[in-house]
Amino acid sequence: MSPESGESAAPLLRPPPLVKGDAIGIVAPSYAPRLGWLWRGVKALEHAGYSVVLDPEIEQSRLFKRAEDERRAENFMGVWLEPRVKAVIGCTGGYGAVRMLPYLEPEIFRRNPKAFVGYSDITALHLWLMRRAGLRVFHGPTVDDLIPSTRDPTMASLLASLTTPRPAAKIGKGIARVVRPGRVTGRLMGGNLSLVQQTIGTPYEIDTRDAILFIEETRDPMSVADERLVHLRAAGLLRGIRGIVFGQLSLDRSEEDEFEDFLLDLVSDLNIPILTEFPAGHEVPNLTLPLGTEVELVAEDTTGWIAYREDALESITVASEPAADPVLVQT
Repeated sequence: MSPESGESAAPLLRPPPLVKGDAIGIVAPSYAPRLGWLWRGVKALEHAGYSVVLDPEIEQSRLFKRAEDERRAENFMGVWLEPRVKAVIGCTGGYGAVRMLPYLEPEIFRRNPKAFVGYSDITALHLWLMRRAGLRVFHGPTVDDLIPSTRDPTMASLLASLTTPRPAAKIGKGIARVVRPGRVTGRLMGGNLSLVQQTIGTPYEIDTRDAILFIEETRDPMSVADERLVHLRAAGLLRGIRGIVFGQLSLDRSEEDEFEDFLLDLVSDLNIPILTEFPAGHEVPNLTLPLGTEVELVAEDTTGWIAYREDALESITVASEPAADPVLVQT
């Protein structure tokens, strides 16, 4: 299923930006959220100036059977089609998003482009939406990660990404660490490593053509992460990528003292820039990244960053409107 070399990736749809007062849909494609964390995240979004529309069964426990998969897909599409909703955020990760995919209708998303945010298990939906609906998406926090402070780096990055078509920030600068220096541009693709691997051989297989590959993972032994990377390589999905950004890799390191050494050995012949310890994934901060959008990866001697090279959102100019609130676009 891997694309043939020489093909160019199709352009992806840009969703419209959020404006203060818009409604944000909160969906539950994976586990049910912890309610205390959910309401804290709802308060954070309301504090930032947005209203919230909840999946009607967001509190329901997950029983992963086909009938319930269909029901969750119906609820997901129902929130998406709600006219008030201008962006959609997953409430939490866990497991279950991949089970909904057979019951989702690509045209619903293609005809109604909206910004969609999440990470971890949400990666399955991200990759499906890019390949099947042609829609740009955002790797970023779920609602249960949010706190009511626009000065919190995770929250500030999320708001900037959803309100500004092309934020000027050098994302990750001063935090990310360089494994191999260089400077490249390419379409940012990726997400959680286990979910990326699961797409191999499916109609929504990750598209790595001329891509900068972003990968994050949590809790697994390093041998499992290594096996997944080896599988990506064997499937031809590391061939032709322009750079690699390893986000937060919260791995069990008991099997190997120097994870970076065998990681570099695995990809050293690719001769591309590589960053590690990038602040996105299962730790704090979890900065928002525009998947499907062309970015520049810069890896200098000691640190590196990602910068937008095109708009991730529609550019909408309204002459009578004041400039965006600087708090919301802070990065």
